[in-house]
Amino acid sequence: MANQKLILAGFWNHTYCEESFSKQVNESGFDVIPFRMAKYFKGNWGKYFNAIPVPIGPMLEINKDLLELVSSNDIHYIFLWNCNHILPSTLRRLRKSGVKIITYNNDDPYGGVFRNKKPWLHVFQFFWFLRSLKFSDLIFVYRPINITEASKFSHPSSQVKLFKPYFIPIIGKSPVAKEDYEQDVVFIGHFEDDNRSEDLDYLFHNNIDLKVYGTGWFNSFSEHQESIYPLYGNDYIEALKKSKICLCFLSKMNRDVYTRRCFEIPGLNKLLLCERTEEMLSILKEDKEAVYFNDKYELLNKIQWLLANPSKIDEIAEAGCKRLLDDGHDIKSRTAEILKNLEF
Repeated sequence: MANQKLILAGFWNHTYCEESFSKQVNESGFDVIPFRMAKYFKGNWGKYFNAIPVPIGPMLEINKDLLELVSSNDIHYIFLWNCNHILPSTLRRLRKSGVKIITYNNDDPYGGVFRNKKPWLHVFQFFWFLRSLKFSDLIFVYRPINITEASKFSHPSSQVKLFKPYFIPIIGKSPVAKEDYEQDVVFIGHFEDDNRSEDLDYLFHNNIDLKVYGTGWFNSFSEHQESIYPLYGNDYIEALKKSKICLCFLSKMNRDVYTRRCFEIPGLNKLLLCERTEEMLSILKEDKEAVYFNDKYELLNKIQWLLANPSKIDEIAEAGCKRLLDDGHDIKSRTAEILKNLEF
């Protein structure tokens, strides 16, 4: 596969997504050509056309430019990373030209509504994406339930595979001294109308030393507003490192059974306290490599147990990190796993 050209099309807004994956693909012998879609969606109108892929303006320009990029290069593969704006007609033309099409979406385009709270825009957002799957040679999905669901939209010759999240090891990462810890528990993530708000409120009212960071929280926890803002990059990493326990909730709206933080937190050698799922239990052993809970009462009990046994925190965190490395959940191993599937 050496020197084969691969277009990686996506928004390229987050370093841990297209950028980090692209670097690993390059190091595996491919010539990766970025196709950056973020530049097509500027200003308020850009946000509108991004949320609702209407085949006018930016969307037509994206499809035209992608076809031109392929025609001016000897392209072997196109990897579509969360691309909801590529038309079936575009992929039909590309497939006829001999280009192999790989599709990946870590959202939940295939269905599932929790408490009828899934945004109505969801139907429009993934309209073209779902209709393009039948032109994809290889489809990667984020969660196990999506394998069967994606197959219903794909061509009989298409392959549907699981692409789990990964963590990016930080070279030369320095541990935080215990005296520099800023809180006992931290949660970094968005607000969602599930159990998370009630669970966090329960912790606050039971005097747990907790900080919450993320988007959408401004109508909750008014007495704790100083901590409620999004964190990115190094700030995100430092906030995790400066907490004894790192809490993770799973999106019910997206039917998540794990999420990126389930891998990033142990990957930082930090203790993961996560909602219990069969998938997570199969990845990290309970109370050995991660700690799990089902409700706010068990959540509080687990935190109190850990804080009363600080040696357990370090022991579980180290075991979780080792397990992820041993089982190949880092970005280099995950990329190698994904690229093996390109031999079709």
